[in-house]
Amino acid sequence: MKTTASIIFFILLLILAGCNTSIDQEKEETASVVEGALNSNEKAGEDAGNISFYLPFGAKIEKESPYNIIISKSSDTFILFTNPQEDKDSELLYKMAINDKESLVKHGTFKEDNLLGYYVIKELPDTEEYELTVGVGGTKVTTQSEMKDLADNAEMMMKIAASVKHN
Repeated sequence: MKTTASIIFFILLLILAGCNTSIDQEKEETASVVEGALNSNEKAGEDAGNISFYLPFGAKIEKESPYNIIISKSSDTFILFTNPQEDKDSELLYKMAINDKESLVKHGTFKEDNLLGYYVIKELPDTEEYELTVGVGGTKVTTQSEMKDLADNAEMMMKIAASVKHN
């Protein structure tokens, strides 16, 4: 009886260790793709509100206002927010995003030229999803994401944020 319980306990430990490794790997990959996409040079070909920006293939604008654009792609929803008063090296939106320390999973910044790129991953209560925010200075893109989609979403979101141009 003790042997069976020990074996079951050991298997559960292996499963839990595998889950922790997955989120750790996904966090590191997310950080890497965000940094790599900061200077992606995607063309700002879509106009909405007071801005022009890159809209990935398969994505569409659902709703727009001067500073918020709701974008959908597949079953995911993304919110693009921009504050034209903040420069591309501003830390204001990043500092606001990391204000709630309890839910933070990982966050970081990257500086290149006159750009401050950042990402913030937060746990969402009562769900297995995460809140992902990616931005450049006074522009950010936010979504809710499953763990397996964090890096892919972060790369696309950084391409959008880095492409924003105020009209």
